[in-house]
Amino acid sequence: ILEVIPGANTAKENFGTTSIENGVITTSWHSASEVTLNANEVLYTLRLKATTNTSVSKSISVSSEVTAAESYNSKAELKDIAFNFTNGTTTTSTAFELYQNRPNPFKEETMIGFTLPTASKATLNIMDVSGKILKSIQHDGVQGYNEVMLSKSELIGAGVLYYRLETATDTATKKMTLIK
Repeated sequence: ILEVIPGANTAKENFGTTSIENGVITTSWHSASEVTLNANEVLYTLRLKATTNTSVSKSISVSSEVTAAESYNSKAELKDIAFNFTNGTTTTSTAFELYQNRPNPFKEETMIGFTLPTASKATLNIMDVSGKILKSIQHDGVQGYNEVMLSKSELIGAGVLYYRLETATDTATKKMTLIK
């Protein structure tokens, strides 16, 4: 990431660039009233330099690992945030990705975030180290970023656990720790 250029309704203060050399930026913006932008207005521009031969859609993603990836409408309803990449008339949605739960380790509750390239049903299984399923959550996922809150009260025991996200086309597994 070479530069973040603010656009409509944004300023340099809306962007955290302390980890820009690691390829990470954060952003936060709010308004007391609803804001509507015209279709041709640009919120911000990222100037990038490729270091490998790859596509932009595979190199950039929205994540809640540093700052919660969330948006709210005028009714305070949570909305998803995702990038859509357009090349002529083709739009490429954000790729499938399972994120590290936060916080990790956790005592009371943790949030598991994931990105789906299209709206689809997803199953999130929480397993012990032997592979025994402790909790299975069915989720009607939206295209883009999704989150599932998991409470300690829904699980048995403590220690290292695994969580696996499965859709009709993709699967990913990560490790988390529940502490007493």
